Formats: sequence, structure tokens, C-alpha cells
Amino acid sequence: MMDRAIHLLYVPTLCCNLSCSYCYLGKQTTEAALKTDAGRAVQTLRHTLDALQAAGVLAFNVSLHGGEVTTLPPPVLDELFSMIRAHYLQHFDALNALGHRKSAPHIKTNLFKFAPLVELFDRHKVSISASIDLPLSLHARHRTTRGGTDWLPRTLDNIRLLARYPHAKKISATLSAEHLADIPALVKDIWYLHRELGFDMNQFNLMFAFGSELNRAAKGEAVLTPCTPAQQQALYDALSQEFMGTELEEGLRRNWFDEFKPSYCTNAANCGERFYLLQSDGAVYSCVRGQGMEAFRYGNVFDDPILDILDNGARKIRQIHQAQGFDSDCQACDHLSTCNTGCAVVKVQNQSGKSYTCGLQKTIYRGNPLSYPADTPAEQREYALHYQQTTHPSLAFAQPPAAPTEPQFLLPNDIAEPKNTLGALIAADPVLQMLYSESAFVLELRGELLALDSQLFKQRRTQHTLVNGDPLVLHLRRDVLQANCPEAIRNTLYLQLLRDTPVVYGDERRTKQEHIFTYQLYANCLEPSTRLGEDYLQCDLTDLLALHRVHFRRGVLNNLFVTTLFLREYHYQKQKANAFYHVQTANLPFQNFEFHYLT
Repeated sequence: MMDRAIHLLYVPTLCCNLSCSYCYLGKQTTEAALKTDAGRAVQTLRHTLDALQAAGVLAFNVSLHGGEVTTLPPPVLDELFSMIRAHYLQHFDALNALGHRKSAPHIKTNLFKFAPLVELFDRHKVSISASIDLPLSLHARHRTTRGGTDWLPRTLDNIRLLARYPHAKKISATLSAEHLADIPALVKDIWYLHRELGFDMNQFNLMFAFGSELNRAAKGEAVLTPCTPAQQQALYDALSQEFMGTELEEGLRRNWFDEFKPSYCTNAANCGERFYLLQSDGAVYSCVRGQGMEAFRYGNVFDDPILDILDNGARKIRQIHQAQGFDSDCQACDHLSTCNTGCAVVKVQNQSGKSYTCGLQKTIYRGNPLSYPADTPAEQREYALHYQQTTHPSLAFAQPPAAPTEPQFLLPNDIAEPKNTLGALIAADPVLQMLYSESAFVLELRGELLALDSQLFKQRRTQHTLVNGDPLVLHLRRDVLQANCPEAIRNTLYLQLLRDTPVVYGDERRTKQEHIFTYQLYANCLEPSTRLGEDYLQCDLTDLLALHRVHFRRGVLNNLFVTTLFLREYHYQKQKANAFYHVQTANLPFQNFEFHYLT
């Protein structure tokens, strides 16, 4: 049994056949001795895997990175691939128990030597992450050979070949301010790779360049400028506008910005507890970002015990975070538990205590509130204190207790009195009883009857899936049309359809669901219910929803609210007349039906 699981990134050589202008490895890629690396690459990985196992540590992911891995001779690559596959098979049960389904090696490559090695990759079912520049015009300018030659045509040929490669693959691109100077060109090239070269660009990752001391030492001042938070946001907005509702929407929402989500090491509370980079000389660093930086060197597998190296990593990362401080914005952020203040290496490079993609991350979180829910104020305070005590203990124990502050949210003292609860207010008002009735509205979906009730009283949230053309009929009691209405002929069935794409508006600047339509049908136009008898009327909603199908989005929940015109008016009159009712019905109280719609 293994006591601990880690992610192991192996760099069998720092040698690279390209000279990218923004490479954060600096001179390491030109000074590496390829022959020396090739001679020890296999033995170093074998020694490390054996040492990890002896220490009770399981490498749940062994990925190959560089430099450029494919500069190694094919026989060396063959041995490395075989060793990694054997490792996954040896620990199949343990990996499966942890939820990891790795069975094949993975490499990061610039594709320069992809064509002559594709048969070797295919034989080992190697998973491939290919690095390119977008727009492609900048690939020609910044990803040159050692001699400064543009090799873009060869890149495009290899992407065509990669598109036909039968195993897992993706493309990644690192973006600077220069890359984002022409976002339309970047968008155009994404479509070009997808539609013309045949590569499924749902499998695409975006990264942002950051300042690097090693890069500046190697390239001087001719380095690329990192993009600003405003440029990051402009890119996200442009990609959302272009690709939402297309065949690449899934990639945009799931993969493209994955590096800035909790699944990545960049969001770990302490990445030194789980993520490590091994070089062929046995040196262990934090990751590709920290290679060659003494602050992120944890030890050497030939000189130091494995557990000492791992413990040293956690200690060093904690010290890095402490040195940059606990930013006041992070202390108060309701997504601190999701982000954990960002990458330690970039903090050092930028001399900042917060994530360099903070604004972009918040936009992603707001757009996916179920995947990345904001902490409540109580949860936020609890986690901020926990983070301070574990990562910044000197701050937690050196500071005096915070002075009491005035409550930020005030409620009248008598709001909790039994007569002022929402249930009591409804029980005392016949019109409200009709407004909140659980039998007033019944939906018939594919023959199944669903009684609708107010979202304010639901004990469980139920979501349905509709396919375009599914029959959906709404039945309503006849007496509902008479509630608060002197002449039923003047009343209407009142429908509001909202979509869970948050927008901010109104004097209170609340984040709310976005409205799609409001629909009214007069009482005399309702038909007798064919299912529930003479006490009910009905309205067929099938075609109404189909008419608006262009507004339904994959993975986005829709929310249909049902009432009558005069009951709706009574609700707002009651809010004006009774503060206790108003406070408890700030959200729409009408009977509702939540659904996904597949077109």
C-alpha cells in the first residue's frame, strides 16, 4: 500500500531544437548536453520510481517534458515509454482506486520531429500535447529553429498528421501581449486549425506568458511582454462571443482555460506537497516554471532521501507564499478556497502576492456558478483563517484580534417573530394562498404530470431534460384566473423564461438569471384541459419553447416561471405594503420548472 500519491513530471533532457523568444528556461536549453542526458535518462527514471515505491509514494502521473523530449534518440524514447507503461500496469489497482486511469505515456512536444517518430508514439499509444503559437504568423516569428529559420509550413503538415493520430492529443499555446494584439487573427487561426487542418480544437489549452529572470538573462530586453489583466479579459470575452453555440463551445467551457481552474497545480494550496519535476541529472524542482531557479530546487534523488525531498518542496513553497504576503484582496475573496492565491513561481517572477490571472479566474467562476460556487461569508471567513494559519502563520498569530465591526447587513429585530414568517403571511392571506398553491399549475411532460410549486419552498431541486419537440402542456385551475381579478376575461396566463447566464442590473446591482422571454395568453384563449377535467384549463408550450430554441445553450439551465397577470401584480403590491414579505421574496416566488433543452 502506498501512503502518498504525487504527480511526477520528468525532463529527460533540457536540450531543445528551437529558440523560442519567450522561453522561460533561458540558456538551459542550449547548454544541455544531449549525449549525456540520453545516456542517463532511462536509469534516472528507473532509480526514481524504485525509490518512490520504497518510500511508499505512488507516482499517479508520469509525464515527459523538456527542453524537447523528441531530441532524444528513438531507442531511449522507446525505453522510457515502455517503463512508464509498465509502471501504470504494475500499479493499476492502486491508480484505479485513486480515480486515475492512466495507462499510456504523455509528452509535451514542439512537433518539430513528430513525423519520423509517429510510428513509435502510435505503438506506445503516447498521449501528446503539442505547443504552437497563435496567431500562426507569430509562430513563424517567435518559434524559430536554432538558426533563426521559420518552419511554419512543417508545423502545419505535422498538425495535419497529428489530427489523424489515433490516440489522445491536444494543442497548447502560450500568449503574450503581442499575441493578443490581433485577437481576430487568433480566432481565425483556431477555426483554420479546426476546419481546414482537421484538428479537433476542443482539445486546446491556453496559457499566458509571464516575466522570467532566466529568459531576460538569455534574451536581454528583446523578450515578449506579458499580457495585462484587461487583455486576458478581452480575449476571454472575444472567444466566448465567437465560439459559444458552436461545435467548439465544449472546448471553450471545459478545456481552453483549464490551467486557471482548481484541477491544475496553479490552484493548489501548496503545490510542493504533490507536484514535482525530475531532471535526468536527478535534480528535483517544483515544475517547468521553476526549473533552474534555486528557490524551487528541492533536492536530488541520488543524494537525498525521497521523503526529505518531498518535505523540502512543501516547506519551500510555503516560504515563497509567505515572502509575498497575504494580499488583502485575497483575504476577502469568496473564491479563496478555489484559487489559493495562485502560482508560487509566478508570484516570485512578478513580485506579487496574488494570482496573475485573478480577474480572468473570477470571470470564469461567475460564468460557472455551480462548478465553482462562491463561499458564503461564513465559509469565506473560516477558510481565510485556515489559509492564514497554515500558509501565513506569522500573520495569524502576530496580529491582534480584529476590532469588532458594525454588521454589514441589518434586519429588523421582529422579523423572526412567528407572525412575520413567510408561511404565516401566506396563511393569513387568501390571495397569497392561491399564488403559492401547489395544485394551481400542473405540467404534463411526455405524459407525466408534474405539480409545480414555488422555488422558495422546494426541499429538493429537480432538473429535467427536454429534447426539441418533446410535448409539454401546462394545466391550470380555472379559479386561479379569478384570484385578485374582478373579471377573469381580463386576466392572462403569465410566463417568464430565464436562463442561467448571470447578468447584473437594477439599483441593487444583483447578479440574476438572464431573461429570455415574457409571454401572456388571455384567459379566453386557454383550452379545456384534456387530462385533468373541467376544473382545469390548458396551454400547449411545445411550440413556444421550440420557437426560442436558438436561445437555449448546452449545459446551461433554463428556468420557467408560471403565474397569472393579476397574481403577479398582487405579489408586487404585497411587497410594497409589507416589508417582512418583501425581504423573504426578493427572488421570484412563482411556481417554476427548471430544464435543459437539447436541440
